[in-house]
Amino acid sequence: MTQQQLLQFLLPIVIVLPLLYFRMRKMAKPQPLKLNRLWIRPVLFLTATVLVLLAPQPPNQPVHVLMPLDWAWLALAGALGAAAGWQWGRTMAIEVHPENGTLMVRGSQAAILVLGALILLRMGLRMGLTAEARAGHVSMLLVSDLSIVFAAMLFTLRSVEMYLRARRVMALKPAP
Repeated sequence: MTQQQLLQFLLPIVIVLPLLYFRMRKMAKPQPLKLNRLWIRPVLFLTATVLVLLAPQPPNQPVHVLMPLDWAWLALAGALGAAAGWQWGRTMAIEVHPENGTLMVRGSQAAILVLGALILLRMGLRMGLTAEARAGHVSMLLVSDLSIVFAAMLFTLRSVEMYLRARRVMALKPAP
């Protein structure tokens, strides 16, 4: 492994681990859940995803046309992101605050482990796919599109699952 490859491997770990640690500490504390704002992030992610997939290519780049097999890969990435997002949403503890009756959400250690596993998977894929792209077997634009679709579906389905569960929690809340 060259020094540059070692830096490309270690630098994200040195940056990501402290971020995950601080995120885990914050997620362990109950945070207010704004039920009427859960739709904002998914709409932004889905809009950005559509714009990226349909955006025209820069003039000096070869035209990137998605073939039927590419669409199948995008559908698979979306399905995997949706499944991971649903599971991530299920790991979030949603409860009603006993004093003021507002919704509170608290992340679990499992959510951080899922996030860490996704980051490690992305790093591994990046290293492997970069080598394949140099050999001409993999389109890096497609890989980029796949990761965008995965992330969009991950955060969308996490919010959908949390919204549905939060509504059930609010419906079970005893009347004051």
